[in-house]
Amino acid sequence: MPNVRVPLTRSTLLETQRLLAVAREGHDLLDRKREVLLAELLSTIQAAEQGRAAMEASFKTAYEALIMSKMAVGVQGLQRAALAVRDRVDLKVAEHSIMGAVVPSIHSTPSTNRPSYSLGSTTVEVDRAAQAFRDLVGILCDAVERETTVLRLANEIRKTQRRVNALRNVVIPQMEEIIKVVREALEDAERESFYQAKMLKRQRGQAG
Repeated sequence: MPNVRVPLTRSTLLETQRLLAVAREGHDLLDRKREVLLAELLSTIQAAEQGRAAMEASFKTAYEALIMSKMAVGVQGLQRAALAVRDRVDLKVAEHSIMGAVVPSIHSTPSTNRPSYSLGSTTVEVDRAAQAFRDLVGILCDAVERETTVLRLANEIRKTQRRVNALRNVVIPQMEEIIKVVREALEDAERESFYQAKMLKRQRGQAG
């Protein structure tokens, strides 16, 4: 008989059967959660790849516009325009849950789209560069949101998979073994009790 250190009683059998049902239900729920998270991850990976491509394209556009503005007004002219800029970007970061994975929502709002530098000492190339970098902020926030979501979904999937494996490979087999051992012990005890009762009855019959 395997080394199962539990009381070999009917109450142990009933309680372990109850816990086994809970463990199997938990395993099924976690397995479905893992499948939902995996589907969400695959969708988000595609969106993250698109966001990364958009970010790279936006960086390229912004730096090309910066080079053109430097050629138009020179380094010093560009520095004077930069010193006059008072724009800021308001970021709002919220979080929500996808099947237990807490993921961010990042929204950016520029304070203004109007140039704060002198229009008389700059050119349209400077305006284009400034607008390109304003556009870059929103695209960058979107890419960061998607990349972070991918990482957190992947982490939640790993944790869920570990729990599924623990239930499937450790907890449920242990409970099944306990039920098997306790049931066999109870059946042996019942047969022994029946045999003893039969022997007692026979002895009484012989005595009579």
